[in-house]
Amino acid sequence: MDLMKIENTAYKTYEALLLERDQLEKEAGQIWTLYIQTFGALITAVYEEKIECIKCKKIITYYQIALNHGGVVDRDELENYLDQEMRSYHANLKHLLQDYEQCKEATFSTSYEAQRSKVLYRRLAKLIHPDINPETDRQHVLKELWQRIVTAYGHNDVKALSELEVLVRKVLNDLGIGEIRVEIPDLADRIEALKEEIDDLTHTEPYVYKDLLDDEAASEKKKAELNEELEAYKKYHKQLNDTILNIISSGGIKIQWDMN
Repeated sequence: MDLMKIENTAYKTYEALLLERDQLEKEAGQIWTLYIQTFGALITAVYEEKIECIKCKKIITYYQIALNHGGVVDRDELENYLDQEMRSYHANLKHLLQDYEQCKEATFSTSYEAQRSKVLYRRLAKLIHPDINPETDRQHVLKELWQRIVTAYGHNDVKALSELEVLVRKVLNDLGIGEIRVEIPDLADRIEALKEEIDDLTHTEPYVYKDLLDDEAASEKKKAELNEELEAYKKYHKQLNDTILNIISSGGIKIQWDMN
């Protein structure tokens, strides 16, 4: 079974853009990892203080409503209310903490491993990238191999990519797939879509953090800003706690517990 690939400038452009897009996506992931390694602890601390302030404000609002209705607050009802109101914030915090822990443990490859994995990936992509070879989506074995290639490329796993290249060529041979020749009728539209995707990748987070991470002075300034934000939230948190204590100590609020 031979698939026909049109050998023209447009196709070569399409192929090059696919590989560029994949490389940028990989770089974006690495930039994000380094960004979280550098600023993650402070970002998490700021968010923790922020949600504590939000919680305090909700308690104050709850107490103020209670003051207008006799001043009695059922502790269990308050806890249930806060649990519902704060659920999404705590879920976001959990995600932040998990992301930080994963990034904190991540290691970076040598320049040789990164370059070698790029070469191997490009060779493999030209063989079974789903946007280049339609058989990858049709053949389960090729789809599985492609998923393994993407994972290995993301980790710059040269050994795994080298082994996968042998497997890919054997599978292609066993399937009787010779030279890949694919005619793509909407090639011009795909090229434009890839150009837009590449432009978006390089002008949005996390890729735009690259300059920040490469500039030591800018990184230190970012840390200082995060520390200032953290201190501001801590100060605000204390003010809100004082307000809650004042409401309770004034005698207007009576808190009752379910003793059962």
